[in-house]
Amino acid sequence: MATVAVRWEEAEGAASGRSRCRACGVVLRPADLIPIVGYLARRGRCRACGGAIPLFYPLAELAAGLIGAAPLLLLPPLPALVAALLGWILLQLALIDFQRMLLPDRLTLPLLAAGLAVAAVPPPGVVLPSIGMALFGAAIGYAIFCVTALLYERLRGRMGLGGGDAKLIAAAGAWLGPLALPNLVLVGSLSALAVAVASGALRRPGMVLPFGPHLALAFWLVFMRAQGAGW
Repeated sequence: MATVAVRWEEAEGAASGRSRCRACGVVLRPADLIPIVGYLARRGRCRACGGAIPLFYPLAELAAGLIGAAPLLLLPPLPALVAALLGWILLQLALIDFQRMLLPDRLTLPLLAAGLAVAAVPPPGVVLPSIGMALFGAAIGYAIFCVTALLYERLRGRMGLGGGDAKLIAAAGAWLGPLALPNLVLVGSLSALAVAVASGALRRPGMVLPFGPHLALAFWLVFMRAQGAGW
């Protein structure tokens, strides 16, 4: 996932070719690529040139592991599987947005379609809105975010929310229904505010932070809560 995010729209393609050190270009061995362990074994350094391996990679691996482990511990098997798959897709979106300030249609639109599909034919034991509520949630989520983005641009004279954010919130509306969207926006906004304060972005008006990772986190937490996760 981290590799796809780093390579997204680069010349070598989204995930093609062998993984290499981005400093010296040496091909990484299988042992170098063991999640977390490879990073710790090399003490965060390339075995060939000694260049620092970005912390982005082990943090992404850790996040992917937690997304798989939490549903397994907190939910019945089928809801846990759906929650893990959804969480990994959202993590991929968050990583790409973090790296590229982009939420690609190639991921957001299939996620929206999947939400409508599972709402139409819900897996046993998975808590989902009806297909009617899923359609309404997707439509109202997209519309409200587009209006918010337009108003922000008119007031501030610059774009604050992109079309990818609106499509991600539409996907959230399909998976969660319209009644869950206020909680999702609240959690996502609080997360973004905390990061903005910690990074000093509030004191630097020109600094731009992606909102997609916060929406993705809120999306997954609200979905987990709907399935009965104990928090």
